[in-house]
Amino acid sequence: MNRTATAFGIGLREHARNYVLVALLVVLPVSFITLAFAVTQDVQMPVRTVVDGETTTVMRGMPEVHGVIMTPITSSFIVGLAGLFLMREARDTDGRLAVVGYRARQVIAARFGVLAVITLVVVAVSVGVMLIDFQPEQLWWFVAAMLVLSVTYGLIGMLVGAVFNRLAGLWIMLILPMIDIGLFQDPLFVQSEPEWWMKLFPGYHPVRVMVDTGLTTDLDTAASLGWGAGYLLVVGLLAVWVYYRGTRTT
Repeated sequence: MNRTATAFGIGLREHARNYVLVALLVVLPVSFITLAFAVTQDVQMPVRTVVDGETTTVMRGMPEVHGVIMTPITSSFIVGLAGLFLMREARDTDGRLAVVGYRARQVIAARFGVLAVITLVVVAVSVGVMLIDFQPEQLWWFVAAMLVLSVTYGLIGMLVGAVFNRLAGLWIMLILPMIDIGLFQDPLFVQSEPEWWMKLFPGYHPVRVMVDTGLTTDLDTAASLGWGAGYLLVVGLLAVWVYYRGTRTT
């Protein structure tokens, strides 16, 4: 077994022993997503989205819109926390791996591999819970946007963990997805063209795709998925640089 695989296995076991994260993975999807469907009144609401290349307003049930919004909030919050914990733990352990001969790229590949596995599990659980009550019109495009957004928040969690302590980082990663996805990108709250600064948040492009693919039968926001992937790439490069510096200086 090479060193990257060894560090990857160590990282997975560390997070499996993180009972807070495991508990969140079980409790949050059920409480956030299932309860959102259970308590939401089934009334038709105007939703702003893209249809046939033009931004328009369509009428959709409020539970469906809540499903489109609450599912990525849940996933982004949990993966963001995982990224935060991963970075905080790296400060304690990865420096020792470097001392015993691990190269920085091996440690970085292992840690980012752990984050990728956690993201896949969280997205699978969140979407699985959502499918009990709501089936997106274009499921796999919806899941693709979920993955882009969740990985982005995981990397943001790593960046937050590099700057703030665990408690402060937890609050930031709790509030950020809520105001980004649940307020600024929610089509029930924002009925007109979003302000320019709302478009700078990580949820803008992926949530446009999820609203489109969750509530309409044609994909009209493929470009937004590309922009979301570009945003993810920029955040990823920044996270690698921060992680590399942290590993080198620990």
